[in-house]
Amino acid sequence: MSIPLNTVLGTSNSASIQSTSSSSSSPPGGNLGESAFLTLLSAELQYQNPLQPMNNTQFIAQLAQFSNLAAVTKQSTTLGQILSTLQQQNPVVQLSQLIGKTVTTSSGTGVVTAVADQGGEQMVTVQGLGNVKASEITGIKG
Repeated sequence: MSIPLNTVLGTSNSASIQSTSSSSSSPPGGNLGESAFLTLLSAELQYQNPLQPMNNTQFIAQLAQFSNLAAVTKQSTTLGQILSTLQQQNPVVQLSQLIGKTVTTSSGTGVVTAVADQGGEQMVTVQGLGNVKASEITGIKG
């Protein structure tokens, strides 16, 4: 049985929940973060009707959602750390962000189709220009 939050908490407590969901713990896009989810879950448990407790199936589903949220958050953090490390250690990874973008060089302008490391020198393949040294790129256009 799902009970609207304002019914469960009353109108005086709903302002505190709203301020929690708009705090820094909520990610962009209006989705609830871990902190807001735990606040809502604990409020739901605190204010549930003792004569009609929460359905076990619903409770397990909410815990599974929280577990998924925690796993996705951890995975996102880990992937961010891996990407950061790769970008710091490998300049070709940094250059890969140019693929599909229009670059200007002293030889002309074209779209980057590939990047490579040739003998310690970073090269980009520019459509219509061939292989160009990354150091020769003078401008980048989305």
